[in-house]
Amino acid sequence: MNILVAGRLGRYPERIMTLAERGHRLTYVTMPAPAQRPTPDVLPSSVPQYRLPAGPAGAELTRIAAEHRVDVVYSLKNVWDGSLQLLGELLDAGVGPVVRHHKEHFCEAADLERRALTETAGQIYINQESLDYFRGAYGVSDASAHLLDPDYLPARYFTDELTGKLHARDSEPHLLVAGGVSSTRGRTDIRELCAALSRRRVHVHIYGGKYIGPNAQSIWSVDNAHARAEYARLAESGYVHLHDHIPPERFVAEWSRYDAGLMHVVAQGTHEVGFQRMNRPNRLVPYLAAGLPVAQQRGGQEAMERIVRQEGIGFLFDGYDDLADVLHDRARLDRLGADVLARRGEYTFERHADALLEVFAGYAGRR
Repeated sequence: MNILVAGRLGRYPERIMTLAERGHRLTYVTMPAPAQRPTPDVLPSSVPQYRLPAGPAGAELTRIAAEHRVDVVYSLKNVWDGSLQLLGELLDAGVGPVVRHHKEHFCEAADLERRALTETAGQIYINQESLDYFRGAYGVSDASAHLLDPDYLPARYFTDELTGKLHARDSEPHLLVAGGVSSTRGRTDIRELCAALSRRRVHVHIYGGKYIGPNAQSIWSVDNAHARAEYARLAESGYVHLHDHIPPERFVAEWSRYDAGLMHVVAQGTHEVGFQRMNRPNRLVPYLAAGLPVAQQRGGQEAMERIVRQEGIGFLFDGYDDLADVLHDRARLDRLGADVLARRGEYTFERHADALLEVFAGYAGRR
């Protein structure tokens, strides 16, 4: 197939080359969101690449599709990354067929998002909870709906560089929180968790993210001065540790020394309450790559609760005392960690590439 990949590739952009390695021809086009500076994704020069300015692009997209004899368009994936604006241009120009892969979004109805999920040939949702939400929001079709997360990690990052556990040195559990934290009272605000676990002799290791949001006041990273100051104060206990961002090549070597990885705490009374119910966080697969069972709070994040139960990749907890009790249960954590290590190969992008290609093949050539 000749596949036009349309939209930002997100983290680990090189994984899209798995499709080329399986004999398909890729062309890449992206468009920045109006409020964002264009940040190029990194792909080899063998892939024709077009970075269009924000604005009308129908004529250029029609030309690109004709020149590269496009069989199917793969549109991905977030509402804030410019991909919806690009998708609107594709739909208006009649370029397709388009398969939309939709992940992160604001739980607020919007016409362009509705079009992305009702006027495209096929739609891929990250889980059943997401499909259920959009069925209620826009009446999306089950006939063209598929389920597959877009954020699996390339297999080359699943290294064998496993390191010894820190608990062997101090007999205390060590919990990982990757991807950044905040002081906004949302799902990334773990100040209360840190304080509670410090009192229970549980170490919390926080790794800053590189994410820069459209509003500087909402950056949810320990790189943000206010958030970093809040967590630096908690670090005075000796049980909260702030770490710099690390590249994916170091996930296993750096993170396998911990005992478990925290997903998100359940946010109450914020705009995130709806979204968190269907969210499948990007941090999940890096945790599994490092052989860490995931710690998921009960009550409000239904998709992740179901995944943890059904796939046996971690444990659920009700409150911070419950979380601490599990983390101090060395035998249980050892069993969970061994189970994750035995199954982590199931979470590589390569393992799921054929399923993605099968979706494309079902729509390729349709008009």
